[in-house]
Amino acid sequence: MEMEMEMNGIAFDDVYIDTQYSDVESRSMVDLTSKMRGFELKLPVISANMPNITEWKMAKEMAINGGMGILHRFYHTIEENVDDFSKAVGEICVVRGVKSQEAIKTLGVSIGVKDSEKARFDALYEAGARIFCIDVNHGHSKMMKEMINWIYNQSRYHKTRPTKARPTIIAGNIATARAALDLAEWGADILKVGIGPGKVCRTRSNTGVGKPQFSAIKEVYDAIHGITNVKIIADGGIKTTGDIAKALIFADAVMVGAVLAGTSETPGDAFPEPGTDLTNRSFYKVYGGSASMENKVKNGQRARFVEGEMLKIPFKGHAKYLLREIQDGLQGSFSLSGCRNLREYKEKVKWYTMSGAGSKESKL
Repeated sequence: MEMEMEMNGIAFDDVYIDTQYSDVESRSMVDLTSKMRGFELKLPVISANMPNITEWKMAKEMAINGGMGILHRFYHTIEENVDDFSKAVGEICVVRGVKSQEAIKTLGVSIGVKDSEKARFDALYEAGARIFCIDVNHGHSKMMKEMINWIYNQSRYHKTRPTKARPTIIAGNIATARAALDLAEWGADILKVGIGPGKVCRTRSNTGVGKPQFSAIKEVYDAIHGITNVKIIADGGIKTTGDIAKALIFADAVMVGAVLAGTSETPGDAFPEPGTDLTNRSFYKVYGGSASMENKVKNGQRARFVEGEMLKIPFKGHAKYLLREIQDGLQGSFSLSGCRNLREYKEKVKWYTMSGAGSKESKL
């Protein structure tokens, strides 16, 4: 893979992918499959585990379109969380015509790092969940290490002689090489990368902490590539299919929230914009970060430290149309790079940084 230079904070809009000779006769020939531990994605896109993005409807839609949904962890009760998981599994089984053992490979769930989250883990595991995202804003922490250790130290998940299936562990969020190496050593299977790039996240502006997303993904990739089978999910900062193509230079999948916000499958109602009549009616839905004031209050949390915001998003219709657009765009990206699959893409892709004028010319 060709590298351009030592980076000093590069975002997606700072990067372009060069064209290469291609013998791919049609973009439809491109295989986008990404293989993870315990599951694979036909479309390497995961819906964000946010309260305004992924509950059972979105999880079902992602699964039947080749991606994955990860249910959020901010349900009012653990029982409600389990019910939503079970409903998603049932719906996936019906639509795809598969058994539950297959359906659970296309659906993730979330837990936090507090002791109270251990009960959530147990309940979801007993309900059939096998893909767990340990999800906190700062994943490189003592509490993350202790939660991963707790999962592994349960006798039923013992590494050498398991009595039950070991869950796949997604851990994050992180943005540094040291964090990647530590989480891999602690036992994470997949690293979720991104500190502050999301549309409704205000961590960087409120704390000054974070890193441009392309640089963060590259740093994590460089740290673990060749020494571990740990995979990478790029979480946040995605605005276009081109951004996804850039993220996949180093990541194995992307997590998107704002891209899917406002679609039919996101939780909540669509509201009419004020002042529109019946002949020219437009609608919107609400989208916000888990650390926004509104979501914290809604979920019974203290709202003293707020690192997110709520936005009105125009109603977009069904998510499947966006997912099909993403699939077509990614197949085009791979084809223009002379690649037939994700493995070839990672090996052969050529990328460079560009000036602000180049970014403007690229309509970024």
